[in-house]
Amino acid sequence: MNAVCRRVLALGLASVFSGGAAAVQLAYEPTALDWTSGEVGRIGAETLQQTVAHAARHDRLGCVQHCDRLQRIFDRLVVEARQQTRRAALLPWSLTVLHQDDSGAFALPDGQVVVSETLIDDRGLSDEALAFVLAHEMAHSLLEHERQLLTAGRLLLPRLVERSVPDMYVEFEFNFGLLKTLEPVLHQGEYEADELGLLLAALAGYAPARQLEFMQNEVAEDDGRRPLAATHPAATQRLLRLQERLPLAWRLYEAARRDTAGSRP
Repeated sequence: MNAVCRRVLALGLASVFSGGAAAVQLAYEPTALDWTSGEVGRIGAETLQQTVAHAARHDRLGCVQHCDRLQRIFDRLVVEARQQTRRAALLPWSLTVLHQDDSGAFALPDGQVVVSETLIDDRGLSDEALAFVLAHEMAHSLLEHERQLLTAGRLLLPRLVERSVPDMYVEFEFNFGLLKTLEPVLHQGEYEADELGLLLAALAGYAPARQLEFMQNEVAEDDGRRPLAATHPAATQRLLRLQERLPLAWRLYEAARRDTAGSRP
């Protein structure tokens, strides 16, 4: 977690553990990024439309088995997400559920989260592990990781050539050298989403240790093979970092539980 996030986190924790308001601000709004949130968000909206249309054509759109569970968990996470930044409070958070093998879970820049029920069934996800998966994806939207990646990529290309957001996605698709150079940026984004996701889900009432079941399974299934350009760090490293955050996550979880108990009539 970077220095900005640590400073903001300290302020929020001071409020909770001194008996103040339960809202804890864990995230930050990045600055000095290229393009606007709107420009990046429009591409995300188009991606969502294409994803939904493709799933509908193949009768893979919508939940079949985990509808109430998914919506309950997502709604609890949205309450915490909206308290993180001014932008997050205004995002049109939404959950799109598919039932197909090749989707897993991913997020788009404006708070649209897509998850496949196949992932839930294949991994046997508990509520806590599922909360971590959803919160991880929401963290990408909160921290504007897509916009950060686009900005980092642009800085590595000749500045005299004007590029749009779609131009940058073409570069990512065909410029292997650029993608390889951006590996550290991609990995840092995953670490940040892991950490923020863990803490957000803890605030929403999901026990931190059980959240880690998802990453523990990822470690168990890791065969050690890595693509030439790896968008994600090794599962072992991700789990180690998450385990380092467990004491903080437990404090947030317990504080949230005390606040919930205190608010009951």
